Amino acid sequence: MAMGQPAPNVPPHLRRFVVEQDYAQYTAVDQAVWRFVLLQTHAQLVETAHPAYRDGLGATGISVERIPSIAEMNDRLARFGWGAVCVDGFIPPRAFQEFQALGILPIAADIRAREHLVYTPAPDIVHEAAGHAPILPEPVFAAYLRRIGELGKKAFTVPQEDRVFRAIYTLSEVKENPLASREEVASVEAELEASLAEAREPSEAARLSRLYWWTAEYGLVGRIDDYKIYGAGLLSSLWESYACHDSSVRKVPLDERCVDVAYDITRPQPQLFVVPDFDALHDVADRVARTLAVEVGGEVALTRALRSSEVGSVQFTSGAWVIGVLGDVGPRACEPAWLDFEGPVAFAWEGRIAPEQKHLTRIGRQWVPTGGLESGSSLALASDDTLLRALDKTTGRHVFRFTSGACVEGRLQRPVRNADGRLMHLELTDARLTFPGLPLRELAHYALLAAGDVVTAQAGAVDASYYADTAFSTQRIPKPRILPPRERTLLTLYERAQGAHRAGSADIARAFPAIHAALQRDFPQEWLLRWNLLESLLKVGDRTALSQALRTELENLEVSLHYREPIASGLRYLSQLAA
Repeated sequence: MAMGQPAPNVPPHLRRFVVEQDYAQYTAVDQAVWRFVLLQTHAQLVETAHPAYRDGLGATGISVERIPSIAEMNDRLARFGWGAVCVDGFIPPRAFQEFQALGILPIAADIRAREHLVYTPAPDIVHEAAGHAPILPEPVFAAYLRRIGELGKKAFTVPQEDRVFRAIYTLSEVKENPLASREEVASVEAELEASLAEAREPSEAARLSRLYWWTAEYGLVGRIDDYKIYGAGLLSSLWESYACHDSSVRKVPLDERCVDVAYDITRPQPQLFVVPDFDALHDVADRVARTLAVEVGGEVALTRALRSSEVGSVQFTSGAWVIGVLGDVGPRACEPAWLDFEGPVAFAWEGRIAPEQKHLTRIGRQWVPTGGLESGSSLALASDDTLLRALDKTTGRHVFRFTSGACVEGRLQRPVRNADGRLMHLELTDARLTFPGLPLRELAHYALLAAGDVVTAQAGAVDASYYADTAFSTQRIPKPRILPPRERTLLTLYERAQGAHRAGSADIARAFPAIHAALQRDFPQEWLLRWNLLESLLKVGDRTALSQALRTELENLEVSLHYREPIASGLRYLSQLAA
């Protein structure tokens, strides 16, 4: 793992998503973007956000004056039972949910371009750090985030939604790129539309993501007519943290029906959901949880596992689990006689891959007969005498007939039992499998799982040791940038202004007139640096002609830029300094 990277307890299979924050790559422009957004949002949110926000910024290692160190945030969050890791933008939804279930906040280290200062659809450190972290010291809300993570990692998706995820990822990246052409944006938007049309019916994972979106990202708490902001998407957006109060944005009481309401990550939200208090979030989550495959069980769980084509875990009445991709069920999902898993496949017992079954992990395709034995006993409870009675002494082969109609025969090499004596599986050679609706299958080696009937199924591996270990990434974020000459010149002006501000009023008086002259000559529409200059002048009590010139230029830019930039809010903030 790279030096200086925070390292909370990240499971081996998730380590590949963890990168190192390269703090030296943040430029003076990046720091100016952070300061402006945080100063403006903080000025609004101390009145309009949940009370936890006010103390939560400092408590979690966030200052309005500088981009935070994720390593420092990790240390601060540890006081509240959480940690933080640095990631590179979007990570797969399943991985994100697993991190949250563990109490680890994934933080994208990139920062939005100044061209997208008001809002960016791409994950960035403003949203991930200043949006999500400040409410985590509130224990009821923090427990809710973990609960959503636990549910999310068990919820099945469908293959079509992977295309949607990739389209959203690409669109957010393209929209954040100031050099992207209109044609590029239009092409990616068309791909997103096509992928959404293909994914007609949302999976349970997609529906759960809507609950997350309308609460953790865009939630309000209180009454319909008197509420506070707690959603990270609102807390980190200059525009939406203000515009969400407009009467055109409908305020709706939160209940489980919010999972039926789709959202668009690239546009402001037309409605927001209000929860009376954070305890009520858990009530809604519980009601949504009861609709998930893992809770419903039986035919519904098997059907969703089949549709997902992803790694899942199927639980049986014996206490056994099978981990793998469920490829087929026969003859019907409502009355399965057998389950067909595609590799790699692993057996688990009571949710853990038992030491006695470790050697079977990553076996290939696996057929599992269901039900009890025709003799009336459960295979899991079969004694050595029961196994002996299954021996055909004429052929020297054991024959096991199941009430489901399945039949397995072969030469018994050994029974494998757990510590309490229950049978976990039988290791057979020269096996013959006869399942209803399937042709005869002959296998040199076969592990007959003591399964029983299907109880339920969930997405992902019930035991994370099923996944291959991965190493921490050596990638460093933000990545080095090669700026065009004009941008390099502008960055130099930002650096000069930053250095003069830190040195004090004498350096400000010497440096700022030249910086201003360069802005007038070469960057007539650069408003953010002008705002920074005016802020510095007002803080040292400068009320000279330069201050007035900067204010006038900013007021004119507000009009010439068609009110697309948050100049007016910035000037209101500065008016408080001048008062």
